[in-house]
Amino acid sequence: VIGAGVAGLAAIATASNMGAIVRAFDTRLECREQVESLGGEFLVPKFDEEDEEGDMEGTGYSRVMSEEYYLKEMELFSEQAKECQIIITTAAIPGRPAPKLIMKDAVDNMAPGSVIVDLAASTGGNCQLTKPGSIWTYDQRVTIVAYDNLSSRMSWQASSMYANNMANLLDLLCKEHKFVLDMEDPVVRGMTVVLDNTITWPPPKSVTQTKAAPMQSSNQKKESKKKDLIIVQKAKAPSMFSKRLFDLATVGEFCAIFCFIGFFVIVGFFAPISFVNQLLYFILAGFLGFYLIWAVEPALFSPLMSTSNSLSGVVILGGILMASEPSGSPTNVLACSAIAVSTINVVGGFAISYRMLLMFKKEE
Repeated sequence: VIGAGVAGLAAIATASNMGAIVRAFDTRLECREQVESLGGEFLVPKFDEEDEEGDMEGTGYSRVMSEEYYLKEMELFSEQAKECQIIITTAAIPGRPAPKLIMKDAVDNMAPGSVIVDLAASTGGNCQLTKPGSIWTYDQRVTIVAYDNLSSRMSWQASSMYANNMANLLDLLCKEHKFVLDMEDPVVRGMTVVLDNTITWPPPKSVTQTKAAPMQSSNQKKESKKKDLIIVQKAKAPSMFSKRLFDLATVGEFCAIFCFIGFFVIVGFFAPISFVNQLLYFILAGFLGFYLIWAVEPALFSPLMSTSNSLSGVVILGGILMASEPSGSPTNVLACSAIAVSTINVVGGFAISYRMLLMFKKEE
């Protein structure tokens, strides 16, 4: 996704929710947090340390790039085109033709069946091969979507979003089925123009102002860097447990290994056979839970939900068997807890799977 504005962020969120690996680029580095918060990877052209900003002039959408920055940008897009199957371009500059960002050589690098969606087609398009107002296939390999009237094709979505906003506004104004203007509410105060024959516009600054972090001057930045250096220099010396032995592991890791070995030796000599079997089952369950649930990215939970449900089903069966112990005993309490937690996991898994299936059904 090229351009992390409103349309770009919406595309990132939608693609991430559908399980895609999303990469995004924008000349405004302040968009990085927004992209990463939606599950995307923010791409930055590589520069020398002395020219890290790429000599860009201006701010926001009016940023003008230097020749070196433009070349680095083209190099980045060409490399990404080899790996990405879908490219969505949203870069536009008000009052100017859309910048050409996807050149012919980048399109040649894309795999057969790839798609380019050029949302800037109304101002010329971000792709060199864009034909505004049409959809066409380049070299029987790459489909380029370049509608110049996409906004008029989104009437249903626009009406739905507007109706949702109006419904929420009416809920705010009509509390308990009565129309009430709460002037303490910043939303109501900011939109009210006249109240009881009194003009209330414009609203006070306490309602309209936004709380933004103050810009740091160059001297303040230098002072903050000096403080960081002082803090790093005052860092504590590494402890003895972080020292490596024989270039194999740290002292702490060796101590942990010896403690585990000692524990298992004691268990093997003194513990009953039934306890050893239960301990082995517990260790295996811990490994399965860690590698199949805890260590898995949240975006992959839905595809793995069937595996998670099957494991939870096994836990429920084991809990039912163990719940036959005397009521109130530790075994009985742990078994009932395992049944309850696993049931929540199974029900939640089916609910998420059902919501995923609804994404692929057409609305009637």
